[in-house]
Amino acid sequence: MKNITDYLEKEQVDQVLAAAHQCSQRDYLMLRVLWRTGLRVNELLNIRPSDIEAHNGVVNITKAKGGKQRRVHLDQETLEMLSRYISAQNLPDNQPVFAIKQRQVRTIVKRYGDIIGKDIHPHTFRHSFAIHCVRNGWDIRRLQQVLGHSSLNVTAVYLQFNDRDTKGLYEKTPF
Repeated sequence: MKNITDYLEKEQVDQVLAAAHQCSQRDYLMLRVLWRTGLRVNELLNIRPSDIEAHNGVVNITKAKGGKQRRVHLDQETLEMLSRYISAQNLPDNQPVFAIKQRQVRTIVKRYGDIIGKDIHPHTFRHSFAIHCVRNGWDIRRLQQVLGHSSLNVTAVYLQFNDRDTKGLYEKTPF
């Protein structure tokens, strides 16, 4: 099982988001969606306004890895931000919300990572999301569905904990 070391703690994600919020609405929104959904960068870049079901709190991922489709939940505040952004950009329903290249997203993520002194990439947000969900009690099967993994073994990598996590669990266990 591979070891996941490139993830951010919630506080670090908050710092990255704060830096992006000061610089660019688009960058902030892209990073926030990555953090709150665990999407792959190509899935993010394929979201169209017609994929967003704000009334259900869901984003339909129609071009996931392996040609699969899935639905991911997104908090109401982020959905409202997306809606305002789409309106301000006057985007048609069939156009990507974020019409940029994967390479540009990598550059953007790196720039904000540099601000907080971390070497990060877009997939770092996916790892961070998954580890955050496991730490907050998500069962591995549900996380597998949300991440769109075909195998539970792929998702199981997120069950690895660092010493601080393990110590916290140990301290909560009644002996």
